[in-house]
Amino acid sequence: MTHGPYEHAPEPNHAYPPQPGAPTPSAFPQAGHWKGQGQWQGQQPDQYGAPGPASWQYGPPQEPGQGQPGGQWMPAPTPGLFPLRPLAFGDALAATFRLFRTSPKTTLGSAVIVMGATTLFASLLPVVVGMLMFTRIPYGGSQEDIAPMLVSSITLTSLAAILGLAVAGVGSALLQGILVRVVARGAIGEKLGFKEAWRAGWRGIWRLIGYALLVGVGAVVLIAVGWLLIPLIMFAVLSGSGGDEATIAGSIGLGVIFTLLLGGATVVLMVWLGIKIMFAPSAIVLEGLGPIAAIRRSWNLSHGNFWRVLGVVVVIQVILNVATGAVSTVAQLAVSLGQVIILPLGSGESSEPDAGTIVAFALILLITSALQVLLGAIVLVLTSGNATILYFDLRMRKEALGVTLQRYAEQSAAGADIADADFDVQVQRPVSATGAPGYVR
Repeated sequence: MTHGPYEHAPEPNHAYPPQPGAPTPSAFPQAGHWKGQGQWQGQQPDQYGAPGPASWQYGPPQEPGQGQPGGQWMPAPTPGLFPLRPLAFGDALAATFRLFRTSPKTTLGSAVIVMGATTLFASLLPVVVGMLMFTRIPYGGSQEDIAPMLVSSITLTSLAAILGLAVAGVGSALLQGILVRVVARGAIGEKLGFKEAWRAGWRGIWRLIGYALLVGVGAVVLIAVGWLLIPLIMFAVLSGSGGDEATIAGSIGLGVIFTLLLGGATVVLMVWLGIKIMFAPSAIVLEGLGPIAAIRRSWNLSHGNFWRVLGVVVVIQVILNVATGAVSTVAQLAVSLGQVIILPLGSGESSEPDAGTIVAFALILLITSALQVLLGAIVLVLTSGNATILYFDLRMRKEALGVTLQRYAEQSAAGADIADADFDVQVQRPVSATGAPGYVR
């Protein structure tokens, strides 16, 4: 080996590592030993001349976190509910049904409790109020007192039914908040406990109720306009038909065609609006938006992805309708069979049913009601969960949210606490700029 004019050969007492596969140098029997795998452990003089440990390693340098001195081992992020990238059609479907496997207690358990309690309350409250109000009418006394009592009974029973629907709406909003947060945590590999999910579900519930009221009022107005237009169209067609029977028949046929077209257009419009605003609850819960701002946010997210989102929603609905229809058919057959067993056909008995028959019918009614609540809970969990999964999909497509979620997953796996507000990457947070070592501004 030759050296330039400004270079010098290494001094013989410097312990340089041997080449891979070469034997240990005999000139340095006390300086170190060969470790294998291309590594030489030897003694190297430190800055004061005393021998100190030295080691060499052949091959590419290791990255921090892979065993290199000075690095820190980090656990791999737990696999999340769905891949942190724009989702394919199958990914969205698989993630929707994976909700039951990852968080069955929090999702399905919460849905059964909320729907069971609200359904029972909304069903029993008007019945109880109606029984209490209408049973006192025969004892009202004079004929003049019966009419006001009848009006008050109808009014209070209707108010009880409205109150039951309001309680059911609050329960639906609570459940929606729970499911959105379960999906958000599942995206970064976390699982929300039952109590934690319920506590988190109450946050932002008033905004969810406001959104539900806006959607409900809008749907009622849209349906009312459609139903008002139908008789107006029929009246206009018949008034211009004249007195001829053939003309009247043709006008009626034309009016029926217009009615069908108007009804179809109303359905298409409602489906289109439903797809455009289906991501508003997720925006309310995760981004802290108000009802109107969340609707605008959902509208912008769904822009350019309407047909793709519609395809996923239609497939989910078809699967759910087929499955629930099959279960309901089997349940109805079982109920009919149970009724035949309890009261055989052609028995000819006209006496009052005994206590055993009443209890049996009550059990059949209870079982069918519980089955309906269970099926409704499953449908609600899958539809709401699918809407939140598609919300994340659109944000990963348009806003590169997958990078942020991947960072959150790594931080969560390392033990960091990820708050709910962190999922709103629209919030501008201060970032401390760090320069490279030795860099001076």
